[in-house]
Amino acid sequence: MADLQETLGQVIRRERKERHLTLKELADRAALSEVYLGEVERGKKYPSSTVLERLALSLDIPLPDLLEMVADELRGPQEAPLVSAIGFLQGEEAAPRISIRRIVNLLQPEEVNTIADLGAFFLSRRAGGGQEN
Repeated sequence: MADLQETLGQVIRRERKERHLTLKELADRAALSEVYLGEVERGKKYPSSTVLERLALSLDIPLPDLLEMVADELRGPQEAPLVSAIGFLQGEEAAPRISIRRIVNLLQPEEVNTIADLGAFFLSRRAGGGQEN
């Protein structure tokens, strides 16, 4: 099982680099020292909840999403979900739940209902073997 402290550091480093931030820039945004942030990223220090909130805010990631990213890393590879039957990619190319949640949050409520109905239709077709009753 992966170490929580190391995994948290890896996720923070990955998200920092994806945003093209230097260690100093993120440390400044989060009001941390570069040394401390470097230790967090290397898994040597575990940030307090307050520091974790500041890091998430500084990375422009909602804290629950940051924690979900860490949880996904800790879970590791999962077997292919049933939703692959309706066209979602699997494996390395799969969109993480957080990305899907962000997309859904951009939709209007009636659009979400339409997509949910469509998904339920496809899943029912798959469960029935695709045959008409």
